[in-house]
Parts: sequence; C-alpha cells; structure tokens
Amino acid sequence: MGLRKTTLLNSEKFPVLVPNSLFSSHVIVSKSRAQWRAVVTKITLQIESLDKVPHISDDIKSMLRSNSKVFLGKDAPYCFLSNVDSYYAELTVGCNLRHMSKDELYSAQQDILLQSIQIIRKHGA
Repeated sequence: MGLRKTTLLNSEKFPVLVPNSLFSSHVIVSKSRAQWRAVVTKITLQIESLDKVPHISDDIKSMLRSNSKVFLGKDAPYCFLSNVDSYYAELTVGCNLRHMSKDELYSAQQDILLQSIQIIRKHGA
C-alpha cells in the first residue's frame, strides 16, 4: 500500500493499481474470507418466439433459488433477456454461490449452466 495507490492481484494473479480513494468509499473483502461469490453467465439461444423468454427466465430463476449451492442472503438470483438480434437472443444469468473450493465452484457453475440449457430446451428454444 503506497501513499496514493495500492497494488492488488486480480483473479488471474495480475497486479492492478487501485487509487487509495477507492478504499474510503467501497468495502473491500478478500475472496478467501467472502461468504459467497458472484457468478454471471451469458447464454445465446436461437428462438422463434420471444413470448417464450419470460417463461424460460422464470424457470431458470426458480431453479437457481432451489439450488443448495446458491447463496440467497445477499441478492436474488436473476435471469433476463440482455440482447436480441434477428436470429438470436441472449440471456444473462447470475447468482451468488456459497463459499467453496475452486473445483466445487467450477462444478456448481457447470451444473447451473447445464440445468439452464435443459430448461431452455424444454421450452423448445
């Protein structure tokens, strides 16, 4: 920690310079001490009717709320239509996962993605 800036390591272990003024307005928590970890995934889908999107989104949010690895104490899980073009739509899916090892984290992310894809296919997208 210097007089005007501090060097931190990001998740890829690269140094990032942060002005010390940031510490006076934000809470900084070490990932090793955090109770949860935020994850966000974008899923591109080919869909004929956008009328299906609200049902898909609701089912994915319901799946996330019932997942035991999702931490519900901070923010609610979310799924929303984030981009549309003439042939494809994009859903953004996000939630907070409980504190776990890296292997468990990657496994939980994969499980959430696979379950989301199953929901999308169930709705015919």
